[in-house]
Amino acid sequence: MSIKRVENKYVFNIKSKQKVINGILNKGFREIYEERQINSIYFDTLDYKCYTDSVEGNIPRKKIRIRSYDNFNSDLNFEVKEVNENGRFKYTKKITEIQDKFSDNLYQVVYPTIEIEYKRLYFSDNLIRLTLDFCIRYKSLDTNKICTSTDLILESKLPDGVKYNEELNNYKIFGENNVSFSKYKEAINKNIFFNRNL
Repeated sequence: MSIKRVENKYVFNIKSKQKVINGILNKGFREIYEERQINSIYFDTLDYKCYTDSVEGNIPRKKIRIRSYDNFNSDLNFEVKEVNENGRFKYTKKITEIQDKFSDNLYQVVYPTIEIEYKRLYFSDNLIRLTLDFCIRYKSLDTNKICTSTDLILESKLPDGVKYNEELNNYKIFGENNVSFSKYKEAINKNIFFNRNL
């Protein structure tokens, strides 16, 4: 399944969590799901080409991951987030096991690199969906090094098929400009994970 994405991200400090939640509710949003624990394993080439492409803004580029909502016990989703000349897209399919590598038409072969886990809250105003991520933990699958984050990540998402509109997409939610942010890039930057034996 392929979905075109329209998303904006905003970064706060975890100390602002309740203030941000209150601001969301005061804007007419309501919580739509119970808090979830999300676990993801990100894949990259041996020379970290996915990471490099993301940092340099190269097009096309991809993030490749397995995501689970039950700590990888049974619920496994293989996801590819791609940026190309036509926009941003997300591809998702169910899988039955975690593999030690995947073949990809852009990157040839990718391997598990980083595990990221965090908690997520969901909000909606019947048009825009907001997700709020916190208690973020990064783990290198090469070195087993673990790093926790003080970031609080708010993301706004428009429904499929809705054309981008600055007002609709809350471009300056809480007076803040949206930013470019990737948990995978942040994991690499924080942990200095370039220790893979080639």
